[in-house]
Amino acid sequence: MKKILGGMAMGAALMGGIWGLMGLLGSGDSSTSPVEVSKPGSNKGVMDMICELSLDLDGQIALGITVDEPSRITMAQVDFTKSTGWYQGKIAISESRGGNLSVVGSKLMVSRPAMFQRFGVMINREEFTIDRKTGSFEQSIGTQSGKTIRLIKGTCAQVIKPPF
Repeated sequence: MKKILGGMAMGAALMGGIWGLMGLLGSGDSSTSPVEVSKPGSNKGVMDMICELSLDLDGQIALGITVDEPSRITMAQVDFTKSTGWYQGKIAISESRGGNLSVVGSKLMVSRPAMFQRFGVMINREEFTIDRKTGSFEQSIGTQSGKTIRLIKGTCAQVIKPPF
C-alpha cells in the first residue's frame, strides 16, 4: 500500500512539474496584448462573416417604420484586394453593388453613395461598419437633409473554412 501511495505522490509531483514548466515556457512574448492575439483576420484576401442583425429601435422610430422585423442571420464579406464589401439583406449594400472598403484600426468601414427615396426620405449614402475587436455591426444611412440614421445593428463573426 505504501508503494502505491508513494507512486501516486511521485506521479502527481512529476505532473505538477511538467505543468509548471509548460506554463513558464508557453507564456510566449508578454508584450503582445490579448486584443492583438484575439483579433480575427488580416488585411489580406477575402473575409467571410456571418452576422445576426436586427433593426435599431432609434432608427426605426426616426424613419417611422412600424413593421416589427425579427432579427435575421445573414452573410457579409470584405475583399481587401479589391477594397470592397457587402452584406445580404432588404436594406443592404448588396454583392452586386458593393461599397468601398476602408480600414481604420480594428474597424472595417464599407460605404457607397446612393440616391433613392425610401421611408419618405431621400437617402444619399449607405454605410456599414464591423468592429473586428468586438464583432459589432452597425449600418447607417445618410439623408439628403444631412442626418445620419443608424438603421441596423448586430454582431458578426468570421467564418473559418476548414482546410479540406
